[in-house]
Amino acid sequence: MATPKDATQTKDERVTITFTKPFNRYSRGDIAGFPADRAKHLVEGVKVAVMGDKLPQPKAAE
Repeated sequence: MATPKDATQTKDERVTITFTKPFNRYSRGDIAGFPADRAKHLVEGVKVAVMGDKLPQPKAAE
């Protein structure tokens, strides 16, 4: 008989990011959830996404 999972186990915390550029199967504007370390890599390392569920506002033309 299988033992039940430990009730104290926690799921990986997911972070919401929005893609600013095409990446793998994601397009600009796609919103997805990733584990915190992967999200940080996509935002700060690869620079293809921003934290949160909204695209940044475009800079106004001067």
